[in-house]
Amino acid sequence: MPVNKNALLRYRIIDSCLTNRMRKYPSLEDIIQKIEDQMGTGISVSMLNKDLSQMRSLYGAPIKYDRNHNGYYYEEEGFSIMEFPLTGAEIEALDYSTALLETLKGTRMFRHFENAINKLIEGYRISSVLEKSASQILQVEKPLSDGGSDWLEPMLQAIVNHTAIRLRYQRFGSLEKEHIISPYLIKEYRNRWYVIGMVHAYKDIRVFALDRVIDTQPVEEKFIQSNDFDAHTYFHYSFGITQVMHMQPEKIVLKFSPEQSPYIRTMPLHHSQETLEDSEVGLQIQLTVYPTRELVMTVLSYGKEVEVLGSALFKKMVQEEINAMQKIYQTIEERYA
Repeated sequence: MPVNKNALLRYRIIDSCLTNRMRKYPSLEDIIQKIEDQMGTGISVSMLNKDLSQMRSLYGAPIKYDRNHNGYYYEEEGFSIMEFPLTGAEIEALDYSTALLETLKGTRMFRHFENAINKLIEGYRISSVLEKSASQILQVEKPLSDGGSDWLEPMLQAIVNHTAIRLRYQRFGSLEKEHIISPYLIKEYRNRWYVIGMVHAYKDIRVFALDRVIDTQPVEEKFIQSNDFDAHTYFHYSFGITQVMHMQPEKIVLKFSPEQSPYIRTMPLHHSQETLEDSEVGLQIQLTVYPTRELVMTVLSYGKEVEVLGSALFKKMVQEEINAMQKIYQTIEERYA
């Protein structure tokens, strides 16, 4: 439930009681009296217990009861909810977001948000304790654009509520089009958001980049549920966001130099990565993936530190890209010769 203003005031009063070093271990009666003095109205013991429970839930407040002193205290030294300077409106927004994400628990997307929230909280705590800007001592990668995050909320609502949605969409270099889709999954890749769903007009599943969405609107058309779609396996053989229909994955073998090998061991290129040979002359790995342009570009980014040993199809794709690059630079040399 959203937190109202009176509840927030009570939480702050309770917090002040639990952080008062001159009068440690306040009892329920002490806290109720303090609330009555400051707010001009009392609350019941059951309401106070609910407030304590909400503080544990909202702020992670480590509130404990000490039987020897017959009172309450924060188990974590120096804890205070004032480290979380959220307004009532902000807490209400968090309540809504948490309720929505609750349905996505256990998914990679939920863990993504969970990690982002933890970064925010830890950065704030560090800056509060050391009296320094968080960016002076803790820097995390920031996207250069929002990656289509403005459309996350309507997409999430459509997925959770099983409602179809109309997209006004414009691919790079193409004209604007409208699609009615039943969205199934939201995926993040390289700081960009994508929605995967059934396109009603074609009865097939496609991937749409949210940063290319112009507008969204709910529609009356019935949500189409696909029995063939499995969020856990849809991108199983994909490298990145590309999902290639009607294509078999290839077993791609790459050999990395001794200098590059430690990075590939500790940061695998794909979940299918297998080590074929690991020695002083380099690391050979095998990926079971679709041979796509995204993978070609990634392999080329390692330059002379990698050699493509197979498959024949993927090796040809990489060679064609290298030949095209050589042609460009030969033309430049001839132009300025």
